Amino acid sequence: MAMRSRIRRASSSLSGAACVRPVCKHGVECYRRNPDHVSAEAHPADADYLDSCRACRMDPVFVSIRKLFEWADSNGSGKVTRENLQQVWAEIQRIGKDIGPLDDALWHELDDDGNGHINFSEFAEFTTQKKIELPLGLDDLFDSSNAGGFTLKCGVFECDCTGFRELRRKCKYGSECYQKSEEHRSSFAHPDDEDWTACVGPGGKEMCRCGHKKKLHASSACGADAVPYPDYWSHASGAGRSSSSTAPGGASSTTPVDASSEFMDLLPVPDEIMVQLQLLVDSTYSDVTTRDRQRHSGSWMVPRGFEVQSVRRNENSKLWRKYCVRKAELQKEKLAIHGENPDAAWQVHRDVKTTEIWEAYGGRLDTDINEWYLWHGTSASAAENICRSDFKMRLAGSATGTLYGRGAYLAESITKADEYSKVEDSYHTVLLCRVLGGRVRYCDERTPDPDGLTKDCTEGDFDCILGDRIKTSGTYREFILFDTENVYPEYIVKYTRGELFKSRSHP
Repeated sequence: MAMRSRIRRASSSLSGAACVRPVCKHGVECYRRNPDHVSAEAHPADADYLDSCRACRMDPVFVSIRKLFEWADSNGSGKVTRENLQQVWAEIQRIGKDIGPLDDALWHELDDDGNGHINFSEFAEFTTQKKIELPLGLDDLFDSSNAGGFTLKCGVFECDCTGFRELRRKCKYGSECYQKSEEHRSSFAHPDDEDWTACVGPGGKEMCRCGHKKKLHASSACGADAVPYPDYWSHASGAGRSSSSTAPGGASSTTPVDASSEFMDLLPVPDEIMVQLQLLVDSTYSDVTTRDRQRHSGSWMVPRGFEVQSVRRNENSKLWRKYCVRKAELQKEKLAIHGENPDAAWQVHRDVKTTEIWEAYGGRLDTDINEWYLWHGTSASAAENICRSDFKMRLAGSATGTLYGRGAYLAESITKADEYSKVEDSYHTVLLCRVLGGRVRYCDERTPDPDGLTKDCTEGDFDCILGDRIKTSGTYREFILFDTENVYPEYIVKYTRGELFKSRSHP
């Protein structure tokens, strides 16, 4: 908790804001633009505004979904419990439409992965689905990567401004102005213009015609367009987006869809990706057997290899949006601790075998925040359910054991993932997932404490566990995640096992 609180303070200092300032009593209606006032008092779009409201015991005015979440996240942990959220639920009901009390059913809808808390990705997804009329407030997370193609929507609740229009200066000549040039007429207001009354003083450059400052406006992007998509997806961002569906036999059909439409498709990949995935399988193969193989298949025998039979790519706008928001948050956290010995606070693991190999094929990951590709063994039907509706942490561990706690278990070795794979219609299945490791809780204990490790991630500063059984018993490393937003299931890989044999590691 302490580290994340320091991150929040560091983020504020990066923006140039002081720790605690008086709150401007005019709030979103403030029209003063002189530098002394702007630096002396906190305003609703400022990084330190919520902290200043808490210090001054004032109720804030919310101008984005992100600010609303940060108010509930009073300790800066990035994780909001039901009790935390209850404190601001009345405001959520006021801003939203037809949102009922925070009962068990609604909490389970919010905490859809069942891990007992929600992060900003889950909260943003909930408010998107409920159509709460505030900007998401993602512009600073994604920089200008996606906001540039959209108008700036006013974040003041009940303001109907959907596009920033700069408030013009009054022409000093008024009705006596003789200039007819289009440039002058568009730059300055005149008595016969509809915005003449609203234009006051010589300024206006940072004010919108709705009467609110430009910094209170944010990208109007929402739904499927709120984040960018990989350029190799059929649903890549920008013009020409289409909705593809897989027909029986592997053929795909494509139909145009609205740019903001949600999508979820499982699409066959080109032959070259099939070849690359077979090479990835071969390169991460090991003949080491473990107790998990004997437990799940009834035998210590290991396949001599695995042959990929089919691959489908999961293109799911909802799951990808949650993943991208979480990734952007981690990138911002890493940047915020840049001056606080980041190597000690955030150990980077660049030796993950699956990631090293896949990046050689052109896969673009942010390894500085421990973004990896990892295998997850499962069944064909479970893989499709995960791709459709995400991992469910409330069920985690029921099929794989709980050596490191109840989370989603992933591996860099195909052989380890295969231990958890189940056969359906003569094929075994694994998922190749993008994973956000973030701050890693490394564990090389022979008998780990699963409850303590879980708390380190669900209540502490860590985002995942790296269980190093190579060091303790010469087998495999496993990666355990507790937030579904940190895992994106991108490929469903069906394969067949080779001949079983008694390996050197057989007990």
